[in-house]
Amino acid sequence: MFSKFSFWHYLLLLIPITVIANNYHFHAIITFILASAVLVPLAHFLGEATEVLSKKTGDHFSGIINATFGNAAELVIAILAIRSGLVDIVKYSLIGSIIGNILLILGLSIFVGGIKFGGLKLNSSITSTTIIHLSMAAMCFAVPSIFVKENTLLSLNKYSICIAIVLLTVYFVGMFYTIINREDKEATRVIREEIESTAPDWSMTKSLTVLILATIGLVFISEILVHQIVPLVESTHIPPAFVGLIILPLVGNVAEHSVAIGCAMKNKINLSLAIAAESSTQIALFVSPICVLIAGLFGQNFNLIFNKIELITLGMSIGGTWLVVHDNKSNWWEGFSLLSFYLIIAIAAYFL
Repeated sequence: MFSKFSFWHYLLLLIPITVIANNYHFHAIITFILASAVLVPLAHFLGEATEVLSKKTGDHFSGIINATFGNAAELVIAILAIRSGLVDIVKYSLIGSIIGNILLILGLSIFVGGIKFGGLKLNSSITSTTIIHLSMAAMCFAVPSIFVKENTLLSLNKYSICIAIVLLTVYFVGMFYTIINREDKEATRVIREEIESTAPDWSMTKSLTVLILATIGLVFISEILVHQIVPLVESTHIPPAFVGLIILPLVGNVAEHSVAIGCAMKNKINLSLAIAAESSTQIALFVSPICVLIAGLFGQNFNLIFNKIELITLGMSIGGTWLVVHDNKSNWWEGFSLLSFYLIIAIAAYFL
């Protein structure tokens, strides 16, 4: 099926080991690490299949494909965790995925790109659109949290459903605008073509096969991973906030991280910015509302009510990112600053 084997292929050999560890009740730490390691190549191949299909189907369908599978790992893990009643951890993971993209991925990309190539020029269209979308999502998360009352759970759930519909509408209308607007369409097309140029030369049949198999594997392994979260927390005493804010987003985004950093090392910092921006926007405007709408199917109360720590962390992350990219240029020091901010958040989530 594959012409040559790479590091990603060898990681797939951990699948049977993970299944054995789960079935024979190995320690939660071992099973969790194995499942996390297996999710990385599955997410990688799913991403490659998605890019190939986007390239072959054109602008009109590529947006739908990317919306559906662009953040598949995070979405699958979130849905399974909601089904298991881990609502608070999922909320942390949504915030963690966004700050991981705009602080860790973007920060590391700017850092390595700046060290290798010096000053970096950023695409103004990508930076402005990203900040607008993330700011709007942050406001949607903040408004109900400010006015929340303990006896209004039903009203909050209804409110969250309405906001979820609004966020999804904004996401798909924005996608439609990009398709019909000539200037934005051209800018997006150039970025998309450069990203797709790194995709493998697969046929449509092979791409669909990889997509289906990777998705099935992703769901199966994510099920194992989610079942290990509670035993992991109980046995290691790792704070649930740290698991949701740091660990789960890292597991779901490792493959994406490697692509973005690879682009930065090739002096394609705008591709790194596009990857971080697109992933963050999908989490805020697509994955979050989908979680709200699907939670009801499992009898879970999942609303867009976040605590002060989550909101302040998200707001400061967006603000810090804006300070770095607003002038459409950057350097390795600014990338290091974003990484330092991410490290501070991780330390706070673990110890506080």
